[in-house]
Amino acid sequence: MNCKRILFDFLTVKLPILCQLTFVVNSHDCNAQANILKQLIYSDSFHIKYARILQNPVKYHLQVIYTRINRDSNNNAHLKSYYLYQPTKTYYYPASLVKLPLVALALEKIDRLNIPGLTRNTRLLIDSSHNCQCTEYRDTTSETGYPSIAQYIRKMLLVSDNRSYNRIYEFLSPVYINERLNEMGYKSAEINQRFGGGCDTVDNRFTNSFTFISNDSSTIIYKQPADSNELPIANCASHTKLGRGYMEKNRILQPRDFRYCNYIPFESMNKILMTIIFPSSFPKSVRFQLKQDDYKFLYKFMSMLPRESLHPRYNRKEYPDNFKKYNYFGCMDTITNTVIRSFNIVGRAYGFISDCSYIEDPTTHTEFFLSVLMYVNEKNILNTGNYQYTTLALPFMSDLGHLIFNYEKKRRKKHPADLSEFQFRYD
Repeated sequence: MNCKRILFDFLTVKLPILCQLTFVVNSHDCNAQANILKQLIYSDSFHIKYARILQNPVKYHLQVIYTRINRDSNNNAHLKSYYLYQPTKTYYYPASLVKLPLVALALEKIDRLNIPGLTRNTRLLIDSSHNCQCTEYRDTTSETGYPSIAQYIRKMLLVSDNRSYNRIYEFLSPVYINERLNEMGYKSAEINQRFGGGCDTVDNRFTNSFTFISNDSSTIIYKQPADSNELPIANCASHTKLGRGYMEKNRILQPRDFRYCNYIPFESMNKILMTIIFPSSFPKSVRFQLKQDDYKFLYKFMSMLPRESLHPRYNRKEYPDNFKKYNYFGCMDTITNTVIRSFNIVGRAYGFISDCSYIEDPTTHTEFFLSVLMYVNEKNILNTGNYQYTTLALPFMSDLGHLIFNYEKKRRKKHPADLSEFQFRYD
């Protein structure tokens, strides 16, 4: 991937511990001059290189959230977040960001069903009963040759596979997804669409039947019937008409209204990631009810590189190391230091690009969260494929990740982090 990044050598700066946000006191009334994130950016040449972005945050839909992690004597994580700009509910297209809550909800649903023999690895059959649905009885990418919830999740986390997302969306159903997210406090979330396949808003209301069977196909373990959703599906974001126009069949049409598309506030996506990485740092009511084995499964495949996967196996030219690692790794087709890992989820469509990431290095006890959202579509015409991902967005996200990593690496901590729970064998 052709993008150039300046590696900043950030010297340790004494920064006041002000403007700290916790999730107990949910306040964003932060004085810009006391914001550590802003001081990091403006004490380095980063703000000169990316002046046009930083000076036009509305144009670039720029949102940046940096979360500092301090450990106590029991290695418990205490989180404080800093915002570059005030959080907003202006619409952005989340694209594949919505895959993270769905994979967690899928694992949670299996646990909640509590049916003997039903696990994330159970073989399943998917039937079709409505327009835009498809059957699925085999999966040649899996070790067994059959579909499973676990295999769909692997592909979603490894290469952001859209077909797998659609199967998980159907297993959960939009009613279940949105009611559960609302119950957890994400009241502005609205997940109501598949990806690709020409499905419209009516098609997306209908979901397939799922049958989970034993490996020898002799026993039905659980059968979930087809379903439909009659609830309202409009999202609550503001300014849902995007761009100067929308390209379709070589014609520029009026701006598209995304009122009936997926939406979740970017601040909520950042929080969802943090509750998955550090569930015990949050109240039980706002986190997914997963088993420890579920978390380990998620951590491994959130941080794995495509080339490290055996089932599925991916071509390195088609899926380079940074295929879905933008913060810190955005300009690295090949990651040579695989000790540093990003546990993340990304989104990329229509000129919007985003990465919510937990980055850690066990050798230096360095860890932090960084979530970045940008819109890089200089012509402001959607669906053209002509976006500035590699020339502008990925260098920005990579440089910012290095800037914060270098600061965190030098920052003195009273209790160095024990990161052993995030270490895996990837072969």
